[in-house]
Amino acid sequence: MPENKTSFEDAMERLEELVKELEDGELTLDASLERFEEGIKLYRYCMQKLEEIENKVEVIMNDQNGDLKRLSLDTEGN
Repeated sequence: MPENKTSFEDAMERLEELVKELEDGELTLDASLERFEEGIKLYRYCMQKLEEIENKVEVIMNDQNGDLKRLSLDTEGN
């Protein structure tokens, strides 16, 4: 699991590096497996961070009466 200080951007950058290394095909089987395992951990970390942010994102809109109304963003909808 990535350290707590790892930012989402750092994790994504490292994940991109791992993908490139794996796609290059120059690694041994053992090294490829290590990179794959690290990549899976980073993927899970990034997905968790995205879910946390998604749960925090809210849009504040005025309803018909002029009152503030909070709506969560629907990423699966329109």
